[in-house]
Amino acid sequence: MLAVVAADLRAPALVVFLLSAFSIVLLAQWMGIATEVLSSAWGPGLGALIGVTFGNSVELIIAIIALRDGLYTVVKASIIGSILANLLLTLGVCMTIGGVRSHVQQFSRQRAGVNSVMLFLAVSGLTITSVAAFLHQGGASARTESLSVGVAVVFLVVYVAGFVFSLVTHRSFLGGWEGGDGTERQALSTPVAVSVLIVTTGLVALISDRLVATVTPLGSSFGLSEQFIGLILIPLIGIAPEFLTAVMLARRDQLNGSIEIAVGSSLQIALFVAPLLVVIGLFLSHTLTLVFPPVEVAVLFLATILVSLVSLDGETNWYEGVMVTATYVIFALLFYFE
Repeated sequence: MLAVVAADLRAPALVVFLLSAFSIVLLAQWMGIATEVLSSAWGPGLGALIGVTFGNSVELIIAIIALRDGLYTVVKASIIGSILANLLLTLGVCMTIGGVRSHVQQFSRQRAGVNSVMLFLAVSGLTITSVAAFLHQGGASARTESLSVGVAVVFLVVYVAGFVFSLVTHRSFLGGWEGGDGTERQALSTPVAVSVLIVTTGLVALISDRLVATVTPLGSSFGLSEQFIGLILIPLIGIAPEFLTAVMLARRDQLNGSIEIAVGSSLQIALFVAPLLVVIGLFLSHTLTLVFPPVEVAVLFLATILVSLVSLDGETNWYEGVMVTATYVIFALLFYFE
């Protein structure tokens, strides 16, 4: 609650931003713990549904508040930034750390193949809407909005279908991964876990409101664009708990789990969170389209190609991890100096 107090006392924007970020990361960890407990208690079907709902709740809450405040650049940038951070930073660091401990790490080629196709679909949808908006500049806003809603609906249908595919019809084909013992996380009872999930979600929403309010003054003070804040800084806050979990699994030579977190979170942002924001925008009277600047679409496309190439053979090493991480750093430098 220090972030709320600091904001109410009109502390410097940097102080409020750092306190808010730290608080959200801690709350997100508790949300993750509660989600795992409920997933274990309620079985794979309902547990997976809980994971879908709360897996990227931090990113979703921050984006909804930014959308409410009319910060469209931040919202769109945070969508692309979250995908890139999970896809390149999380995956690259996990490959590097796991590769140092194990000479070569192997993972499921079947699951990687399905994920690659889903990523390509997501990038294709975002590219089509962006290209259409570019070709019909100056008088096609209604058409672009309708196209974005249509693509969003298709994304949601594909995401639900993927949910059924991986958990029902082809569960044995894709295989699973063991997330470690996790015994310390079962200390919470089911009612307590539900309470924790409700309370932490409310607190994240409260603190995210203060975090979003610092975007404009923070950018003015340090010469940072809203695009850079949305693409780099805010996504790093949202992915922190998942990042730590993925790294822990990589250190235990459980790269399948790390990949599932990194790539799965990216897909969740692209096929679930982004289209959901489009739908929510209709009710908030703040229309959000799936139209992104060309440079953002380009780097997303390149990231998808890179991850697909790395996952072709079903194995990886620390040097591939370094190269994937380096790609994220290059993209961050691009957006900083743009």
